[in-house]
Amino acid sequence: MLQPLYTKHVQRFLPPLKIHTWGGLGSQLFAVAICADLRRRFPGRTIQIVLHTGGVTRRVPEVVELFSDFRYIYQEDFWSLANSSESNPKSTNADIRAHVKNILLRIGFISHCNDDLSTEKLRPWVLSLRGHYSFRSISPDFLADLKRLILSKEFSTPNTNESSCCIHYRLGDLLTLSEKEPISSRSVLSEFKAIQKHYDFSKLIVFSDSPVEAKKRFSTAETQPLEVPNSSTTQVIANSVHADYFIGTSSKISFWIAAIRAVVDQSQSSLPRINVTQFKGLVRGHTELINLYETDLE
Repeated sequence: MLQPLYTKHVQRFLPPLKIHTWGGLGSQLFAVAICADLRRRFPGRTIQIVLHTGGVTRRVPEVVELFSDFRYIYQEDFWSLANSSESNPKSTNADIRAHVKNILLRIGFISHCNDDLSTEKLRPWVLSLRGHYSFRSISPDFLADLKRLILSKEFSTPNTNESSCCIHYRLGDLLTLSEKEPISSRSVLSEFKAIQKHYDFSKLIVFSDSPVEAKKRFSTAETQPLEVPNSSTTQVIANSVHADYFIGTSSKISFWIAAIRAVVDQSQSSLPRINVTQFKGLVRGHTELINLYETDLE
């Protein structure tokens, strides 16, 4: 009975629904995707995306340039989050905050919406989403819009005279974090050599947030020429979407690229087997176009 009573007129009087996101463009896209879904579900409700700068490294709100018609709020909390990690998590204040948060979750004022089930159970009076949203199914229309916006920004066109394989190799903060490590170039090159048996690539392009280090790691690739350009994230997506083949690593950007290729273009890609849970919502219904490869992290 609640939903029929929840009219557009009532929604206009509710406080804004705030969708919080922490992370780079890959994470920000998941927030925009759920915002697009909730716009249709709650017409008339004001929905805002809160872009936090906090995290392991300072985050840049790259998504705003792509999806400019959404409402954004910038939350400068990089230093506060870094300092809070040094505080005692067992303090009385922390316990109180956790208890209050649990109450708000049960009432429905706060939700995580990390998967389809929790999204379906979302209450009309919800005020705040504080999750990663990455296990949800993403609509083909959103992926098609993302591709269109990326290509209109980067003006990337495929070179029909060259056959290329693009690799997205995440390094960045993984080079300095003790609790995480990147997938070895050995694992990625092994997958490249397996794929190479079925393609006649004229060049290998490795995109990385640490191009100098990536070039060192892939210098043993038995292919010429090897290109390791210094590119923006949107340039990486645009070029990888147009490549004859794509190999990704444990990065949300890799997952988005593979999803666009599979769902929109019906093109194959390779992704690490260990990340299936993280990207299956993106490629739902098109998993046959994702080749899984083993890594040394398994």
